[in-house]
Amino acid sequence: MKKFTRRRGLVGTSLSGYEVELLTSLVGQLVELVSDGEPERFAEPAPGADPFERLVRDLQAEPDAPEVSDDPVLRRLFPNAYPHDERASSDFRRFTERDLRGKKVDDARVVLRDLDATEGGTHDLRVDPADAQAWLRTLTSVRIAVATRLGITDAESAEELAELPEDDPRSYMMSVYDWLGFAQETLIAAL
Repeated sequence: MKKFTRRRGLVGTSLSGYEVELLTSLVGQLVELVSDGEPERFAEPAPGADPFERLVRDLQAEPDAPEVSDDPVLRRLFPNAYPHDERASSDFRRFTERDLRGKKVDDARVVLRDLDATEGGTHDLRVDPADAQAWLRTLTSVRIAVATRLGITDAESAEELAELPEDDPRSYMMSVYDWLGFAQETLIAAL
C-alpha cells in the first residue's frame, strides 16, 4: 500500500489485490461481528417504507435490558457508558447500541463499496472526501478489533508485540495492526 494522497478532489491510493482482499475480509468480519451475523437488520428501509413499522419491529426485537457481550472486541467497540451504575448503563445501551451498530455497518458498507470498485486492486482506490470519515471510523474499528485480539492495551504492550519473532503466529496480525495504522495516518494527512 502506498500512502493516501489527494488529487482532483479525491483521496486515493493503490492497493495490491492481496491488500484489497485482506481489507475486504477484515471489514466483512467486522460487519458480521457488529451485526451478530445479521447485517440485513441494519439495511436502509425501502423508499416509502413506514418508519413507524420499523420502530415497532425494533422495539419488539430488542430486549428491555440488553446484555453486555462476552466478546472482548464488542466490549471495546461498545464500552460500558456507566461502569459504576448498572441500570444507567443498561438504559444507555438499550437506547443507543442499535444505532451505533447500524452506523458501524453503514460505514463498513461504504468501505466495501469503494474496495469493490478497485476490481481486486486493478484500479486505484478512490475515496470521496465526504466518505473519508466512514473510512476512518471503519479502519479504527478494525484496528481496535485486531488490537483486542492481540491483547494490545497500551503503547507498551504494542511495542512488546512488535518485537515478536517472525515465526510467532501473532507477528502477522501485528503487521496487519501496523498496516491499518499506516492507512489511518496517511488518510488523515491526505484530507
